[in-house]
Amino acid sequence: MTSEPRPAPFRVPDRLFAELAAGGGSAEAVAFLERGERARRLLLLRTLLDRLAELPTPLTPVAEAWDTFKAAAERAPEPVDRLLLAPTTGGWIAHMLRRVHGTATGPPLWAEAGRLNVLALTAALRAGTETSLTVPLTDGALHLPVLGLLRLPAAPPGPTVARATAKAGELTLSGPPAPDGSRASVTCRPTTSPADGGEPDGPRPSGPGPSGPCPAGVPPAPR
Repeated sequence: MTSEPRPAPFRVPDRLFAELAAGGGSAEAVAFLERGERARRLLLLRTLLDRLAELPTPLTPVAEAWDTFKAAAERAPEPVDRLLLAPTTGGWIAHMLRRVHGTATGPPLWAEAGRLNVLALTAALRAGTETSLTVPLTDGALHLPVLGLLRLPAAPPGPTVARATAKAGELTLSGPPAPDGSRASVTCRPTTSPADGGEPDGPRPSGPGPSGPCPAGVPPAPR
């Protein structure tokens, strides 16, 4: 992350500034502000990733998760940019910067930092790229931005981890081995095609089954 070029300063052209100051704004002005917000978030992420680089964690390291996110962005910039610019992503970045500076508290830091891994996984699913990341679960649930909620059967309460693999738009979530050697696993396939920009309706309840519960709009993958 630190080797990436620094973004150039954003200066609002007088014409666009006048539009915005008057309480309006053309599509060009709004797009300019969006580019500025994107650059701001990337700069804040660079700062955050530098602070998290040495964090002890049971998850895939943040540098590898960030590489996954960037690979998805190269394949499908628009849906991945929507993830980056989502209000929940901005709130997470701001909260994590407070965490690493000691001005906020919360669950174990590694679990909250693992939101980046979840964003990277979601980006890979939307872009149709391949990845395999260790991600955080909360009470056995994996919250996928845009896609919904995926729950691993028989997972213990509290923060835990699972291995998430995205391949050809299909997601497999696997828990750690149980004492008897068995391993809980669910496999799902998003109904939206990679990079199509489609949005599911949101999470819906789903009970456990052979293929496991899936996010809204994500039926079990064919066996």
